[in-house]
Amino acid sequence: MIYKGIEVVCPACRADLDASATESWRCYTCGARYPVVAGIPDLRRWPDPYIGPEDDRAKGRAVAEAATTRGFEALIDHYYSMTSVVPPADAAMYKRGLLAAGPRAQASLARWRQEAGGVGQGGAFLDVGCGTGPLLVAAARAGYGPVVGVDVAFRWLVLGRARLQEAGLDLPLLCANAEALPFKEERFDVVALDSVIEHCRDQAATVADAHRVLRAGGTCFLSTPNRFSVGPDPHTGLPLGSLLPAAWTARYARAKGAIPPVRHLLSRRTLTRLLRDARFSEPRLFLPGFSAEQRAHFKGAVGAAIGAYEVVRRTPGLKSLLFTVGPLLSAVARKPAAEGRP
Repeated sequence: MIYKGIEVVCPACRADLDASATESWRCYTCGARYPVVAGIPDLRRWPDPYIGPEDDRAKGRAVAEAATTRGFEALIDHYYSMTSVVPPADAAMYKRGLLAAGPRAQASLARWRQEAGGVGQGGAFLDVGCGTGPLLVAAARAGYGPVVGVDVAFRWLVLGRARLQEAGLDLPLLCANAEALPFKEERFDVVALDSVIEHCRDQAATVADAHRVLRAGGTCFLSTPNRFSVGPDPHTGLPLGSLLPAAWTARYARAKGAIPPVRHLLSRRTLTRLLRDARFSEPRLFLPGFSAEQRAHFKGAVGAAIGAYEVVRRTPGLKSLLFTVGPLLSAVARKPAAEGRP
């Protein structure tokens, strides 16, 4: 079936879908049903690890209702006011990140394109784990099209729609798993996995499905926190948290009244191997930068850490150390142009 200009298929068997009913879609072949809530289809095979599907959709409905009278920033405040499992200090940290995500996405896309050289410069763009959609906005403004967003968290897609509306965009948003994308083979020129692979239940399947939906010669843009970062933990704020055992990080989160992060962090070596195992050619890892607009959202210890990172990143003799202990890793990788062809 065609949804907002893109072909969508059953994520279970990849057959066509019947969208004649307004409240759900049904697979013609396997009979699976997928609800459509607040205008967003829910094609998940597995739920978000932090919340059950019914609660997630209920929260999404509440956010959608609130969005009728609130802009994106006010909607963030409303969302965290109804999310008691997130302590106020963490909510403030997450809000700063969401507001900084816009300039970060613009800077990230520009750097990915630079590192990719002459490929990945246009065409159909899929953002897997799009969250609130900052990269969707950046991609649409950069001239990609169609631009499509997928995320496992239904509630975040509703927030993302508010961001898109403020940007004057109406793009297809689908609730689905990164490991089971609801698209046929070779449909996109670029697939982005921006700060999402660390959260996926099956990282190998995630990268393999990104490879599957890419056209021959297509490009994967990827970023992820570094497993061996010596900076603040990106999900809890705990100093050196990425280096600590998961049980310690979980204990710290619970002590604050928060939910421990569900994740598996990657290093330079494991990320490179993951891409090569999925048959991507020429994976190129690089160190992302922080734009001045992005840095303006962070003060105190985090701002100081970002400043120190930028100094080291620009110092030739020290730069290589950041591949081991820096906060982030970014990569571009290509699907071979002649793969699967005689």
